Amino acid sequence: MGMRRFIVCIFFIFVLSSNLFSQQQEVYKILGISVEGNTVAQPSAIIFNSGLKVGDEITLTRVGDMLIPGDKVRNAVKQLWALRIFKKVSVEVENQVGDGVYLLIRVEEYPRLDDIIIEGNKAVSTRDIKNKINLVRGQVIAENRLTSVASEIKKVYEEKGYFLADVKFEVIPTKEGRANLKVKISEGRKISIKKIIFDGNVKVKDGDLKGAMKDTKEKKWWMFWRTAKFDRKKYEEDKKKIIEYYRKKGFKDATILDDSIYVDEKREHLYIKIKVFEGPQYKVRNITWEGNTIFDDKVLSERLDFKSGDIYNREKFEKNLYGNEQQTDVASLYLDNGYLTVNMQPEEIKVGEDTIDIVVHVFEGKQFRIRRVDIKGNTKTKDKVIRRELYTVPGKFFSRSDIIRSIRNLAVLNYFNPEKLKPDYRMVSDSTVDLTYEVEEKSSDTFNASVGYSSFGLIGSIGVTFNNFSISEPWRGGDGQMLNFEWVFGRYDYRTFSLSFREPWFRDTPTSVGFNIVDTRYSFGYDLRQTGGSISLGRRLRWPDDYFRVDYIFRFQIYNVGGTSGYYREGKWSQFSLTQVITRNSVDNPIFPSIGSNVSLSTEISGGPIFPGTTDYFKIYLSSEWFSRIFNWEKLVWYNSFDWGYVDGFRRDSFIPPIELFSMGGTGLGYIAVTPLRGYNDISIGVTSNNVPQGRVLMKYTTEVRFGLTMNPMPIYLLLFAEAGNAWARTRQVSLFNLYRSAGFGVRLHMQPIGLIGFDYGYGFDDVEPRDGKPDGWHFHFQFGRGF
Repeated sequence: MGMRRFIVCIFFIFVLSSNLFSQQQEVYKILGISVEGNTVAQPSAIIFNSGLKVGDEITLTRVGDMLIPGDKVRNAVKQLWALRIFKKVSVEVENQVGDGVYLLIRVEEYPRLDDIIIEGNKAVSTRDIKNKINLVRGQVIAENRLTSVASEIKKVYEEKGYFLADVKFEVIPTKEGRANLKVKISEGRKISIKKIIFDGNVKVKDGDLKGAMKDTKEKKWWMFWRTAKFDRKKYEEDKKKIIEYYRKKGFKDATILDDSIYVDEKREHLYIKIKVFEGPQYKVRNITWEGNTIFDDKVLSERLDFKSGDIYNREKFEKNLYGNEQQTDVASLYLDNGYLTVNMQPEEIKVGEDTIDIVVHVFEGKQFRIRRVDIKGNTKTKDKVIRRELYTVPGKFFSRSDIIRSIRNLAVLNYFNPEKLKPDYRMVSDSTVDLTYEVEEKSSDTFNASVGYSSFGLIGSIGVTFNNFSISEPWRGGDGQMLNFEWVFGRYDYRTFSLSFREPWFRDTPTSVGFNIVDTRYSFGYDLRQTGGSISLGRRLRWPDDYFRVDYIFRFQIYNVGGTSGYYREGKWSQFSLTQVITRNSVDNPIFPSIGSNVSLSTEISGGPIFPGTTDYFKIYLSSEWFSRIFNWEKLVWYNSFDWGYVDGFRRDSFIPPIELFSMGGTGLGYIAVTPLRGYNDISIGVTSNNVPQGRVLMKYTTEVRFGLTMNPMPIYLLLFAEAGNAWARTRQVSLFNLYRSAGFGVRLHMQPIGLIGFDYGYGFDDVEPRDGKPDGWHFHFQFGRGF
């Protein structure tokens, strides 16, 4: 048996060897080329792209009676495959005549697209799917292209949480060489991230790493608002955030070794597994400086804010070296003193298993001065109005903080689009630089209408305000002056007409002058006519800093009272008063502030030992507003405000006009001396049974979380608020535990030239009106024209 097998093997080896030795390579001339199987492509184009030509010589291998093409023919096949329009390609010897051959190119074409038919899609629109397919009529329907299309469609579904989506294709012939592409989609169920699993983390907890991920979150039953859907782009960004978190904690060698995304066996939930390498947690031992000659090591190290033994927080280090929001970094120290080309390169030196020294190499460069300052883009506002707000002037050293402050001043003017304020600089020599401020004008004049509606009826005002007026060129404007006319109306025949003018830079100095003329009538048990006016004088201060200003307002009024109900004695009364207002305003934007504060203290003296007239009182009012960004995001802002007021006479029998007393409630529109308190009816707190103000002490606190939906072209933001306040008739009644509380939500829109439109829905937690022992409950407030 073994011998028989051996003989058979020897026989096959002999036959194979004889065939191999019988192969011969022969050279033939191409006598002709024909094409078969093509429907759309022209034969001449196929022959041309093959690279074969009649008259060329090719090498063929003869095996028995067969002629096998050589390398040149094989290359021709490859070139036709590269066109990606054929399913099958082959080149054969159709006939041999002497030393010449006729070649036949056989092809089978992919069909050309006629139309796309989508089936099975519900979660994703047909239009979105066709956009991802990105095929046009007449394009070749190639298999490799369909594989890519399926992948793109699945990505769209992944973004919406459909990880089980399946895509299949059916090519339906329509006519010769043409076909419809039917896309069959099986969406499957929507699944969310069930669990994020970390492997390899020892010193940092899973919860901290999950918290570092901004958009990739686990599904929790109690967090019903969170979809926990998977987005691959956001997931890749979140992996970077994990490493950033490790860097903050001193793990500068941390990295992600591997990660995987999978669906469980029941195909119900998505799991993410991330394997990390932490490495040691580094601490800083010494920080040294090399190359610094302007500032000594101690000054620079204080700005870095690192001590020996501190955890090496790389993000904090880089911010304090190159640029932080407070402008207290090392680079700002140089850039604010003209060193425009300063360069600092930190070098990390490992001196132990978990300890590093840092050497900062400083290349200070030269000190630059400003040669000229240019302004571009202003079409209405005059150059001088812009220049007087700039802290960068020719001849001064270049200063980044001065540029930032200048941009803030221009934004506060509210004449320009704050998002388009662009400072730029250009070096003109090795020691001088030119600055350019590019602005985009926007309408700042308003129709200044304000309307509110409550249980008391329609209240509000109508007027017009020119915020960028010019008294010398009234039709052009652009001098930064303000002209305002307003008609205020409200309950009890309350109405006020006023005309005011203000020049903020009198004789091109930071001194403001202005006047106001007012005529008011109010009827409730008595008929009050108040006529008068005021003149104002103010100045921007340089101490304690240049955010401060002081204003003085001298006011004269005549009260004409008839049909008195006890609050006014019938007859004519006069008032002479002087008010001093000290203000510090450092907000970054007048429309939607995100950082800074606005604090003012107003002190008014009427009559008393200084002025004549029949009124006799003093009034103090403190108002403070604070803005801070949440998560350092300019669109999410925490707003807090506190108001405190006190009014009293100089003598026991001093006369204080009721309109100078405090009351509270609603939006505060259309009434005299009414402080807003949402969640309660208008003028319902701090008044008598006849709704006449009687408050001598006022206190109010407001906190809001604001979210800016958009700032351009129309600012819109949402808010959640909580408020508490009261107005007391006697100082002995004042109590921090006797405040009327409310909370709610609202929205603000700022439309030019109308101004602000606001909607609030507030819940009053306390019993005010009617006195029935129950909370005042929900109240809707609408306002129109009030500032942000």
